[in-house]
Amino acid sequence: MPTDHACQAAADLVAHSLPPLREHLGAAGGHGGPADGAAGLLTFLDGLYAELRGTLTGWHSTAGDRIRDALGLPPPGPEGTAPPARPRPSGWEALGLVRHRAEEILTALSVRSRGEAVGAEDLLRRLELVEDAFAGALRRLGVPVRESVHHAAELAAATGSLFGVRPTARPPAPDPPPAPARPQPPAAPFASLPQMSRWSQDGMP
Repeated sequence: MPTDHACQAAADLVAHSLPPLREHLGAAGGHGGPADGAAGLLTFLDGLYAELRGTLTGWHSTAGDRIRDALGLPPPGPEGTAPPARPRPSGWEALGLVRHRAEEILTALSVRSRGEAVGAEDLLRRLELVEDAFAGALRRLGVPVRESVHHAAELAAATGSLFGVRPTARPPAPDPPPAPARPQPPAAPFASLPQMSRWSQDGMP
């Protein structure tokens, strides 16, 4: 079972990855500490638990709001009408929620509906599924493709550390193709000068 120290270390890893993500969403990028990290970690753990229960699609539909909540940002809405961000557990309470969810995941992994044992390879496969879904949720929030893949990988690595596994490093996401060049209008044909009159050639009489 994950120890308190492991939960705190994983939450601190996530906390260090949050400032750039906040900046992508137009908020201040300060380091929020383990409580913020625990909120982000819990969001990913909930996705992993949902995948084990066959409800990943439902988690994915609300992941954007969960991510904003973990960052302490209010839900999106018309300017001046968005409700404030919900209060979150702080300190050891937040870390306790992380440990509890991690224990639920281990229990679900060890006792499957068909009774088969599940090993580290299966956990890694499920982590990668949630990582892809998390990156997609970040893209829906407007985070660029390359950065969304990077942030999702960081959370997957922090989550895997709770269970003693490390997701396989993936190649970086390719940069989006450049916008096609706007076609230039065809050049106007060269107009020859009119033939000079005899007066212009010989001078005025």
